[in-house]
Amino acid sequence: MAKVKVKLFGVFRVDTHIAETEIEADKLRDVFKALHDKIGGAQMDSGLEFKDAVVYINGEPCAKKGKKLADGDELWLLSPASGG
Repeated sequence: MAKVKVKLFGVFRVDTHIAETEIEADKLRDVFKALHDKIGGAQMDSGLEFKDAVVYINGEPCAKKGKKLADGDELWLLSPASGG
């Protein structure tokens, strides 16, 4: 398993009270499961799901939840902008 740094922004940071954490995961989808386990799903007002996030790995956008991770990768999970 790869050890990766995960940074949360926007609503994700507010809801989870986590700005940054380290997680061991093989693929991007595993990061979301580990975060869910870490914070407990009931603790969040809105779900922290891949489909609800804008994801960057090492500063590059990533749209594949099956993306294989490497040791030292840095992930940014951003909540999509909204407004009206």
